[in-house]
Amino acid sequence: MPATPAASDTAQMLSSLVSMFSLQQQAIANSQQQIHAFMAQQTRFQQEMYEMQARANRQKQKANPPKFHGRADDDLELWLFHIEEHFAAYTVEQSSNDSRFVDMVVPFLGVDVMAWYHEFKHAMGSNPRTWPLFKQQIRARYRDSDYEFKLLTKIHDLQVSGTQQEYSTKVMQLLSMSSIDMPEVVKRWFYQQNLRAETNSQERTSASTTRRPACCARTWTAMSSTEDVTETAC
Repeated sequence: MPATPAASDTAQMLSSLVSMFSLQQQAIANSQQQIHAFMAQQTRFQQEMYEMQARANRQKQKANPPKFHGRADDDLELWLFHIEEHFAAYTVEQSSNDSRFVDMVVPFLGVDVMAWYHEFKHAMGSNPRTWPLFKQQIRARYRDSDYEFKLLTKIHDLQVSGTQQEYSTKVMQLLSMSSIDMPEVVKRWFYQQNLRAETNSQERTSASTTRRPACCARTWTAMSSTEDVTETAC
């Protein structure tokens, strides 16, 4: 029986709908592929940027500290600070009883200072050239003759510009730069000079009310508070 016109129209409509649906699906698939390609491109771009930044950071970390030439305008303490910051990952070597850390530092000595180091190394012979000993000797050679006087003057004139904790840290940092074996009572005197009047008075009162046997080992850890210094029993 031949198809009626209505049935033919219906079949044609269904075919058109199927074709339209297929085109829509293809368009959606193409759109999804484009989105995936864009996301992959963004991911690659971000990864490349991260790698570039990581390389830049590694390069920055590898940047060598300045050389110390021993000239009058060279800041020895700043150079020592740069060295310890640059090799911060080698704290074990810094405190070890051998020459490993000093051997790492030698390339950052200028020609004249290298000549001094050659004499120092020869004088040490087979004894270890430890980092603390190296610092002691290079300071003795290249510090200004009035370095200690200038340093103590700087500590004495230090102003309290922030919190007491910040002031304590500054004082302790400056005192650590001195090679003088300073008694605790002298350290406390320097520390108290520029404290607020009420804090200074309170610490002086606390210090005067407690007698300390000379044989006691005092630990200078209470400088950031108004309490007296702690002590370990004899």
